[in-house]
Amino acid sequence: MKVKRLHFVCRNNLNVREIETGAFVSGYWKVSSDVALSAEFLALHQSKNEPSYQQGRIITRELADYESGKRYVFTVQSSSEVFEWEGDGAGEKGYGY
Repeated sequence: MKVKRLHFVCRNNLNVREIETGAFVSGYWKVSSDVALSAEFLALHQSKNEPSYQQGRIITRELADYESGKRYVFTVQSSSEVFEWEGDGAGEKGYGY
């Protein structure tokens, strides 16, 4: 099953950058290539219990060096549509299908 929405706990916009086009760059996230390439939307949350504070459609994704390995960085076209957390896994990421 392909992942459609990525949810990340990203407190206080850690490593997030706004760019001029009404978009933002997500920071660094450890996800599989299959997940990174299939996802259409990304949502950032302060916690799993709160709706997203920044979200939108993924425009680009690229692998970048981060600490001791490679992580995905997503460029996202911002949207006002808020997402509730999806996914039951432990940790700071959740997937919506």
